[in-house]
Amino acid sequence: MTHRRRYRYVEMSLAPDPEATPYTVRARCLACDDLSPEPEPSESITAQHERAQRWCTRHAARDYADGRHFRFAATVTLRWRVTPAEDIGPAAL
Repeated sequence: MTHRRRYRYVEMSLAPDPEATPYTVRARCLACDDLSPEPEPSESITAQHERAQRWCTRHAARDYADGRHFRFAATVTLRWRVTPAEDIGPAAL
């Protein structure tokens, strides 16, 4: 027995998630995986970027048993929400 499914096109929009923190900027040390502190939700993206950079320079200034840590990665997280133009079923959590 074959099951058939019907699909249809539904218009959707993508926008920042109003229930989430709009963005976060964090830095991670590539030598030890330490993370910069979680930013304050009220901080602008520029302030978060500067805070992550300051954390990197302070972290690199420390002496570690395996030597100084000079390599970092920055992560900027933007939280979005997709909203269908019509009801297409319950949302996953």
